[in-house]
Amino acid sequence: MKTLISTAKAFLYKKDFEWDKEITLQNFHPQLQIFLAINGVFFNNRESKIRDTFLTGQLLIWRLCWSWIVFVCFISVLYISNTLLYLLYQSTLATHDEHMIRPLIFPMWLPEDDPYRTPNYEIFMALEIILIYVVILTFGLYVYILFHLLLHYYNLMDMILIALEELFDGLDESVVALPREDPRRQAVQDELNIRMGQIVRWHQSVFDSVNDISSVYGPTLVYQVMFSSMVICLIAYQVAEQLSEGKIDYLFGILGIGGCLQLWIPCYIGTLLRNKGFFVGDRCFYCGWHKTPLSRLLRPDLIIFIQRTQRPVAIKFTALPHLQLETFSSIMSNAYSLFNMLRQYK
Repeated sequence: MKTLISTAKAFLYKKDFEWDKEITLQNFHPQLQIFLAINGVFFNNRESKIRDTFLTGQLLIWRLCWSWIVFVCFISVLYISNTLLYLLYQSTLATHDEHMIRPLIFPMWLPEDDPYRTPNYEIFMALEIILIYVVILTFGLYVYILFHLLLHYYNLMDMILIALEELFDGLDESVVALPREDPRRQAVQDELNIRMGQIVRWHQSVFDSVNDISSVYGPTLVYQVMFSSMVICLIAYQVAEQLSEGKIDYLFGILGIGGCLQLWIPCYIGTLLRNKGFFVGDRCFYCGWHKTPLSRLLRPDLIIFIQRTQRPVAIKFTALPHLQLETFSSIMSNAYSLFNMLRQYK
């Protein structure tokens, strides 16, 4: 058991990688092959401070993604195995009772028929098992890919913060007093333009990519936000009904945690992106421009960049409120209101 835990921990933390040597995009984080443009910038430039921060951030994304996949698979396997084990117990060890009802993964009711008689029971059991695997392959991977991409761009904004800190490092401040045509001043001006241009490109790529993610995942997010309050309410109602009968429905309790997590994850990351975007503007204002005369060569660029950072980085789509913790709080409040209504008028 200890060996298995050690192997899993080494896999998640990538302990077999030597950080000081050559690391490629493909062997460190295969899912990031869609971001091939950053391969040479963040992986192979071992002299940059950005590299270690970037790799640490990608390692965190790697661990969080696997944690989500393991959690979704655990819930699915738990539902199937719990039902099959109870069915096995009824078939082998339990005393025969003509009123004994065979369990389904999810309780069912039919208006004019019994879902637990043969062949209804076998059909519904097969359909529910198929439904669970469909959820794993679609919804589980959907949330995985969504917060994988969003966390990547959150990590990219950390790179922008480091680049802003190093904006004036290693440059000769005395060239400010030289004429504009002087080669030394031109060289420093070109270097500053290159550094600032890279920061602006990274910042703009965050906005473009978040807009692309919003356009692709927008319709799905609309339905997710619309129906999450209803789903969470029904799960809570099922748990409450079982508690009122003196039973603890731990399966629906775990499912309720998963239902809250699938909504909380994009909302929380949306809040992180928004706050980090504003923090980039603050960091640009306090990047040390007032301590060096080199800021005269870059003043218009800094002003424009600070103005651009006042635009929030937000996941938005038609009929969709911005995915932020405020949205999550509102949906949970609606779910609680529906839950109280059901309990009152049951």
